[in-house]
Amino acid sequence: MELKLYDTLTREKRVFTPLDPNDVRMYVCGPTVYDFAHIGNARPVIVFDVLFRLLRHLYGEKHVTYVRNITDVDDKINARALRDYPNLPLNAAIREVTDKTEKQFQADATALGCLPPTVQPRATDFVLPRADGKSDMVTLIKQLIARGHAYEAGGEVLFDTSSMPDYGALSGRKLDEQQAGARVAVEAHKKNPADFVLWKQSSADEPGWESPWGRGRPGWHIECSAMSAAYLGDVFDIHGGGLDLIFPHHENEIAQSRCAHGTPTMANYWLHNGFLQVEGEKMSKSLGNFVTINELLNDWPGEVLRFNMLKTHYRSPIDWTLKGLEESAKTLDEWYAMSSFTSVAQSEAGIDSAVLEALCDDLNTPKAISELHQLRNKAVHGDGAEYLKLLVQSLRSIGLLQFSSNEWSARKQAASGIDEAHVKSLISGRTAARARKDFAESDRIRDELAALGVAIKDGKDADGKPVTTWEIAR
Repeated sequence: MELKLYDTLTREKRVFTPLDPNDVRMYVCGPTVYDFAHIGNARPVIVFDVLFRLLRHLYGEKHVTYVRNITDVDDKINARALRDYPNLPLNAAIREVTDKTEKQFQADATALGCLPPTVQPRATDFVLPRADGKSDMVTLIKQLIARGHAYEAGGEVLFDTSSMPDYGALSGRKLDEQQAGARVAVEAHKKNPADFVLWKQSSADEPGWESPWGRGRPGWHIECSAMSAAYLGDVFDIHGGGLDLIFPHHENEIAQSRCAHGTPTMANYWLHNGFLQVEGEKMSKSLGNFVTINELLNDWPGEVLRFNMLKTHYRSPIDWTLKGLEESAKTLDEWYAMSSFTSVAQSEAGIDSAVLEALCDDLNTPKAISELHQLRNKAVHGDGAEYLKLLVQSLRSIGLLQFSSNEWSARKQAASGIDEAHVKSLISGRTAARARKDFAESDRIRDELAALGVAIKDGKDADGKPVTTWEIAR
């Protein structure tokens, strides 16, 4: 089936043609590990996991390489280390911060149903020349200087943006339109206002590496150029990330990589996911709506967060709401309940053709979800067994059904903090009260359950006997 992806660089949806079908290569900018990831950070993690799964389905698991980096050298990390561990040497404090936050990020990504990328390099391992000969930042900077694309000034090494005629093509920004002071720092030692730092000096109390330009540390952008080239080569298939990275990060990555390697491009397809807001407002700590993935996972299973994210097309803005989460949880409740009636193996990778067609149309997950609902309807009203199997296989293929129905129920209860044994005891007491026609006591117990966040439903079993089922209410 033909895969089409929207390329930010060409501003059109294009048929995906890999450089080598036996080695499809994708790079996605990962977290800067100075703090726990927020729900906005979860969007590219989930979106590009879906693409990773799709590529593996189309080309084979062994023929796709997915690299997502860890940025563990950054001024924000330095500041957090000094704040949180003032009594430790800076390097030890930095390690405390980055180890803790990276561990939490990996746990969050797993809980969201994401497969581990093929490689997750840490920036600090690619600053200096490596014994294995893989690309590194210092060598790339040397190449840029040798090719006339970078210069030393004011104790820094800077990229000369005027040396690249088509600089700004990704973002649509032209150098002569970038007025001094508008978006980039203007300093006297720069040749051009848009020139950006490749290497900067480090003071005695800042992390640093010995280099041809003195003890210092890399600029942000050069990190991804080195790590992507180290594992994917000078030119690869797909580069992804959030919309906010188009400028300056991805723009500058392209400039560095192309000019250092002498190539006409860095990646053949550039994909960017849209922004996220919370309850109609931009997420910010000042508004009190800043929420981390970890905090949400205390209240919701990861599949709920994943499903809620995929209901909106990845390139569109998404409004993250409590109502949306509740609706997502309710749908997953039904899907998980239906999955208990089929014995589809976890390893089966089948996927419905209509769902696959939607995903191949620039990851149209809303359309794919609509097709999943159609499968659900056919399973209920048509050839139940066959459509149910397709539904479960398709859901598992995109990471939405990860566990058994019983495990799903247990995880929901754990996330809610509800004591299952206590709930069952109250329901038994209510059943006894109804049997003796003590309706006042029955209503009191119903209210107590509601206060605990439990919704109950009265019905009859196959033999016509009264039965009460329950679920967690939101």
